[in-house]
Amino acid sequence: MNSRFRQSIRFKIAIMVFIVTLITIVISWTLSNRFIDQFYITHTKNMLVQTYNSCNNFINDDESILLIKNNEIESLYGYIENPSGASVFIIDPKDFDIFSSVKMNEKSTLELKSLIDSYDVDSLKYKPKRYVIVQNKVEYGSGNEKQTGTYYDLIGLLDNDYVVVLRTSVDSITESIDFASRMFTSIAFAILVFELLVVLIISNIFSRPIIEMNRVARRMANMDFSAKVEIKSRDEIGELGESMNNLSSTLELSIKDLKNANIELSNDIRKKEQIEEMRSDFLSHVSHELKTPLAIIQGYAEGLKSGVATEPEDIAYYCDVISDEASKMNELVMKLIDLNQLETGDDISIERFDITKLIRVIIKNSSVLVQDSVNIIFNEINEHYVWADSFMIEEVITNYLTNAIHYVKDDGEIKVWIDDKGDVLRVNVYNDGNNIADEDLEKLFIKFYKTDAARTRSYGGSGIGLSIVAAIMKAHNKDYGVYNTDGGVVFYFELDTNNSV
Repeated sequence: MNSRFRQSIRFKIAIMVFIVTLITIVISWTLSNRFIDQFYITHTKNMLVQTYNSCNNFINDDESILLIKNNEIESLYGYIENPSGASVFIIDPKDFDIFSSVKMNEKSTLELKSLIDSYDVDSLKYKPKRYVIVQNKVEYGSGNEKQTGTYYDLIGLLDNDYVVVLRTSVDSITESIDFASRMFTSIAFAILVFELLVVLIISNIFSRPIIEMNRVARRMANMDFSAKVEIKSRDEIGELGESMNNLSSTLELSIKDLKNANIELSNDIRKKEQIEEMRSDFLSHVSHELKTPLAIIQGYAEGLKSGVATEPEDIAYYCDVISDEASKMNELVMKLIDLNQLETGDDISIERFDITKLIRVIIKNSSVLVQDSVNIIFNEINEHYVWADSFMIEEVITNYLTNAIHYVKDDGEIKVWIDDKGDVLRVNVYNDGNNIADEDLEKLFIKFYKTDAARTRSYGGSGIGLSIVAAIMKAHNKDYGVYNTDGGVVFYFELDTNNSV
């Protein structure tokens, strides 16, 4: 037999069918000849031991002893749990009184006494197990009807030294074994049927690679080289599948390298464009914000230098203007630094604090910025504890309140209130200024974005305050936003009321 034939499909199918048949025969023979007989014999003996234990329980019961002494028990049937179905005999060794689960006659009594005498029952007192299980042949009937039966007898001593004899027929065990043999014969037949199914499945297994290779070949014809043939053998089909996989892998690797290079190049270009766009926007916004104060500073400085202002009051006014514009530039730079620290991921310090108290302090400190005609309303009296960075949240509330002060109508009002949602608390800041255009709502928190540049310039706004709010709330991973209402605008943010870390 050459090696090529040993690798062929026909040989493998023949070997597999032979192995399956052999395993079926071995399993059936092993189960029938080694396990069934022993199982039923062991099971029967265990049942006898359980009945023996039940007899002990019966003897140890005071009420049972009283019934025995008063000779009130005609049959033990019903008094003793008897899973083995054995005949039960309990004998008082002193006067050989017999208590049984079956009817007794003189012959039965003599046979029972002979059985007990044939075993040294007294010696069981000194053994770990106070019983023995033996197999006996017993003749019953008379004359031509005389027959011999085989029994398992348990002979032992109970806890009160009464003798117990349990007898069960071996014929019932034989019937059980015969039934089990028939059952295993049926199982063996079922296994043979199963074997036929296995052969069909095996044939399908061997034909499946051919179908799979056909499918892979069609995908390769459509320039899809990611498909692979699953190799499960080293026969002719396996060699063909391996060759196809090598071809597909080579082409796939080349295309993959090309795609990765293209993706990496596209990502690099996109990142470069984004960085360039961010740099350009940043420089444009910063230069725009600094251009006006620098022009003012330069103009007033040149005025002082050229002697335009000669009076002390005029000189002081020029100096105040220069100082004020320099302060605005300094404030812008500091805000840019704060925003950069937030966006680069500086750690936040989470602590528990009363946000009601914090809001009251901020409102009090901001009162100097509010016109007498504007009313700030905050009626919350209950304490509300939250988990957050108190310094950063102070910055959020301050920015919201400052924004409301700048946009509130003359003789208008600003309302601050808290919505307690259980695990989350929402702080709302309302002003009765004009509604914000829908297209601007989503852009308010973008760096340097301003809805009304002229008005923002009038109070020195830089368009950074709300972007700082966005960065702080993103650092806390909590919700924030703005929406229009009838007659005004509401800014809000949310915080946790319990420490979920």
